[in-house]
Amino acid sequence: MKYNRVKVCFIIPTLDPGGIETYTLRFIKYSKNFIEPHIIVRSNFKGKLYEDYLNETNNIYFQPLGYFNVYNLSKYLKLFKKIRPNTVVDFNANFAGLTMLIAKIVHIEKRIAFYRQGKNHYKNSFLRNIYNKFSNQLVFNYSTAILSNSQASIDFFFPYIKSHDIRFEVIPNGIKISDYDLIESKEEIRISLNLPRGAFIIGNVGRHDPLKNHITILKVAKKLIELNKNVHFVFCGIGTEKLNLLVEKMKLKEFITILGFRRDVPRVLKALDLFFFPSISEGQPNALLEAMISGIEFISSNIPSIVECVPESKYSNLFNFDDVLGFQEAILRIIDNQEIEKDVIKKLISNKFDSNINFELFLKKIK
Repeated sequence: MKYNRVKVCFIIPTLDPGGIETYTLRFIKYSKNFIEPHIIVRSNFKGKLYEDYLNETNNIYFQPLGYFNVYNLSKYLKLFKKIRPNTVVDFNANFAGLTMLIAKIVHIEKRIAFYRQGKNHYKNSFLRNIYNKFSNQLVFNYSTAILSNSQASIDFFFPYIKSHDIRFEVIPNGIKISDYDLIESKEEIRISLNLPRGAFIIGNVGRHDPLKNHITILKVAKKLIELNKNVHFVFCGIGTEKLNLLVEKMKLKEFITILGFRRDVPRVLKALDLFFFPSISEGQPNALLEAMISGIEFISSNIPSIVECVPESKYSNLFNFDDVLGFQEAILRIIDNQEIEKDVIKKLISNKFDSNINFELFLKKIK
């Protein structure tokens, strides 16, 4: 399908690796022949993905917004007038409200709020809650499309919508399936990552964030190591080095490898025997989807956005995010019976989360 090249302004929280930032970068790479991307970052800092974004576009602007900061609002107004995009896409959930309003004021034709989280990511307070509701109404009133990567996210943020509102649509995450078909063997990868070759290796991929629930993984690790010395845990993700102090305090250093930020996540996943994902909140769990397409057995929390994308045959692997005993017993069961419906799960991912299909759906919305 051919498109006229359109000017699109993407508004993202940071340039550090995260679900929003990685998704936007992948989409820009996919659609670079069809769009002219402009990136507004709602912070003042160059993150680890800055060079990656710079390889795709020179149009990067660092501009915080805040709540009712008149100066910052005027900056966004000027930016929109300068860029004059055909479409604005804001990935900041309810906090896209002000940008949707500003885009309406300067007559930008397509104004898209794209929700990619399962719930609010701020500490509750009276004033914050009032602003959040106000901004949610701005999104509802001034967006021409309201997208999400899961139905659970729409249900949380817009419980009041009518079923006939055609602006709402779920566009699942896009995964490039071929990136996970690696020639390198599990043993070769373990050697290169300095991981024990004979151990049962349990891993997690996710940034250091309370919502990723690393503390539950460590509690389970402590219990399992008391029962079975031949398990090893791997943490991969930006900021996970901050776990080192807690790991040492819990006397787990011998049994845990912290890789920090990696660009070769498919290799890390192939090194694992089990993927452990007890997240407290997700828009759609990209790391879990990547683990499934890699053919790895998994256990996970049972939050709605995860239940939504997991095969029914794997519901027995889902538990409350703080169920240490449930996770522990599941891991021991899997160690004793290491079977996985790899082909069934890969087919599900290929059908529902293929990047070519889902990026094309998003591109149609932008165009």
